[in-house]
Amino acid sequence: MPARCQGPNRGVARCGSVGAVDRRQFLESIAGLSALLPGLTLQQAFAQQAHARARAIPALRTLSAAQDACLTAVAEIILPRTETVGASEVGVNRFIDLLLTESLLPADRDRFLAGLDAIDARSRSQCGAPLARARRADQLTLIGALDAELPARAPTRAEKAALETQPMNAARGYALVKQLVVFAYFTSEPVAKGLINAPIIPGRYDGCVST
Repeated sequence: MPARCQGPNRGVARCGSVGAVDRRQFLESIAGLSALLPGLTLQQAFAQQAHARARAIPALRTLSAAQDACLTAVAEIILPRTETVGASEVGVNRFIDLLLTESLLPADRDRFLAGLDAIDARSRSQCGAPLARARRADQLTLIGALDAELPARAPTRAEKAALETQPMNAARGYALVKQLVVFAYFTSEPVAKGLINAPIIPGRYDGCVST
């Protein structure tokens, strides 16, 4: 059974700042998104145009208030403000809402939204409140546990097809959310500029780990 949310020293998740390892995670997120969301265009030029459009649109169009709150909470835990901007400051939620509205295939959009709902359901079950309203220590514990459940590689086409026949759960929902959050963050203008000369270190990135 997943660990209950019981304090700051269980399953605390924390990611590093922009740099070599984070750029590797960005590249891995593109590979994962290509497998999980094949209908999404992942070119940098497209992403920059989408960021500009997202900034110009005054309100969210697809995410409900509860889904937006859950997405924002996850994004701020994965990519908090440190010596660099955080996920909220670059409008990760607005960028993702635009992709959900205009770019994702309907089935992929529905799976992403179901994943957010599943994360909130798990938070209510384990922490007594939706993720955005849970105690900070409980948020970190839950996201740390979900991060520990991430698969070591992107699913094959056959594995993806099999997963799509199963009900969405928090672990698969978090995998989708994290990859799209990372893609949104690292394609934003202030972050992308810092990646131009960053080296890539081969291998799997385990930036958010349970401690």
